[in-house]
Amino acid sequence: MSLDTEQMHRLVAKGFNTLFFENEEKYRAMVEKARQYAATCIPQGEKLRAPDIAFAARGAIRIDPMFEAHLNKKKLTQKFWVSWYADYIVEQVYPQPDFAQPQGGAGNGEQHV
Repeated sequence: MSLDTEQMHRLVAKGFNTLFFENEEKYRAMVEKARQYAATCIPQGEKLRAPDIAFAARGAIRIDPMFEAHLNKKKLTQKFWVSWYADYIVEQVYPQPDFAQPQGGAGNGEQHV
C-alpha cells in the first residue's frame, strides 16, 4: 500500500522519519532484500509493485531491534505501525510519482494488469 497524507504526517509526528534517516543504509538494504524476495514470488509477466515489496519487508521490520526500541521509546503499541513503516521505507527508496500531471498510458480506456 502507499501512504496517504494523514499517515505520513502521523509517522513524521512520531519520529519514524528520524528512525529511517539515522539508519538509512540499513533500511535501504532491507528494502532491496525485500524487493529481491518479492520478485521471486511474482508470477512471470507480472509487474512488481511497491506494496509487494512493503509486504515482504514487514517480517524484517517486526523483528528489527531499532524499530522495536523506537516503538517502546514512543510508547506505541498499535500493530499498524509495522505496515505503515514498511510503506514509508519503500516510499523513501522508490518514491511515488507526482500526480500533478497524468502520465501517458493506453489512452483507450483499457486497464493493464
